[in-house]
Amino acid sequence: MRPKSSRLRPCSAAFSLVEVVIAVGIVAAGVTVILALLPALTRQAAGSADTLAALRLPEPLRVELQRVAAVGGFDALASQTGAMASPLPATLTLVASRDGTTVQTLAYLPPAGTLSADAQYFLIEIWSFGAAPLAFDPAGAGLALHARVSWPYRLPGAVAPTPLTDREQVTFNLGLRR
Repeated sequence: MRPKSSRLRPCSAAFSLVEVVIAVGIVAAGVTVILALLPALTRQAAGSADTLAALRLPEPLRVELQRVAAVGGFDALASQTGAMASPLPATLTLVASRDGTTVQTLAYLPPAGTLSADAQYFLIEIWSFGAAPLAFDPAGAGLALHARVSWPYRLPGAVAPTPLTDREQVTFNLGLRR
């Protein structure tokens, strides 16, 4: 056995100044990285929310087109939609609110409600198919349509619509029955 020394070594239970400075530096670097990523993550989250709202538009769009067909006639609605060709022709346009719950035509028939210019966030363009078997047949029972949804159509407070090249887009097909 070792004899006990009368002098005890001091216990180092505290952190040295160098260790504290290194820890603060690591925390500061981490916070800086998180703060730098925050704006990009916020934009990405907003973009995802807009895409999700655009993907929920087929049902409100179908309901609005059924209303328009009931008011103006099914054949008249079909005649308002341009047949898909290259380049895409002018066609029936509708707008939707940012949450996607309100959809209305822009110029074809009076809308069921009013959607102010500041609330027009999604632009919906509708084309019919020009070739069989999906082309419109006046004797048929349905109308097959192709829709392009683009956003932001108008930003709140903006005088002019956003150019198509600066918008996000999603497309889908839908069908209407007489």
